[in-house]
Amino acid sequence: MLLRDLIDDAGALRTCWPSEPQVYRRDPAALRALLTMAEVDALIDSECIPSRNVVLLRDGAVVDPREYTDGDMPRPGSIRAHLNQGQSISLRLLHTMRPGLARLKGDAQRETGCRTHINAYLTPGNCQGLRYHYDPYVTLIVQLHGRKTWHLHPPLVERPTEEFDNFIPRRWTAEERDYLAHTPPSDVVLEPGHVFWLPRGWVHSPETTGEEPSLHLTLALKQRTRAWLVEHLAEAVVRHVRADFEGRDLVTPSDLFEGTEGLEWARRYAIGALLGIDAEASARAAREKARNT
Repeated sequence: MLLRDLIDDAGALRTCWPSEPQVYRRDPAALRALLTMAEVDALIDSECIPSRNVVLLRDGAVVDPREYTDGDMPRPGSIRAHLNQGQSISLRLLHTMRPGLARLKGDAQRETGCRTHINAYLTPGNCQGLRYHYDPYVTLIVQLHGRKTWHLHPPLVERPTEEFDNFIPRRWTAEERDYLAHTPPSDVVLEPGHVFWLPRGWVHSPETTGEEPSLHLTLALKQRTRAWLVEHLAEAVVRHVRADFEGRDLVTPSDLFEGTEGLEWARRYAIGALLGIDAEASARAAREKARNT
């Protein structure tokens, strides 16, 4: 299965990304080719999921791995016991364990240039996993089993990235917490066969609807930014100066701590190196990097 099998008009992503949540409808049986509830149960009960590929969630937060792991593997029975207590689990980086998901991940990256990963979330019936938060990238949610209600709010933080305004280190301000506590969300209910496009920054809090457990995949599409392109060019300048004999001259302690001559030289050099970069060759290298790293 490829990205174009999950969303409508995948080719349009080359020029415009949806800025509002979207729900696409697909054949539930076709989506089960990616992952089934029976396969997840088998992974859990066979005790073959390494600790690096599973995260337990409790009361909207990540559980300290020391509570359920011994070295490289979870303690026997710990994941099933966690689920039986009405708590959620996340199976991480499933594209490293399932060929079909590896193909989907690779295709999505080649088509969009985004860094990608695929996780799964399993939540018992009438339970909640993560509480209100946002992601600094687009998330494509593939509902495979059960029903899940997504409580949504428009972004409270503009253009978050993994490096800046990421929710994990930032959290909520007091004003934002008050807003979320007193402002009714808009709700989207996902059923098997639904594929949900959630733009970056949208605030969400999902919970299972009904007695059945909910299983969904998340395909993260980590978009490249203009800052990423600047980093690409800066790396080319650094490679250039390191290969240049003049760039190997030492900076004296007095110039480093007292003067500006060395920094002035570096600025002139960087400007000259940037102007000398072959734009087309650099663009080809950026495209290759985006598709493969």
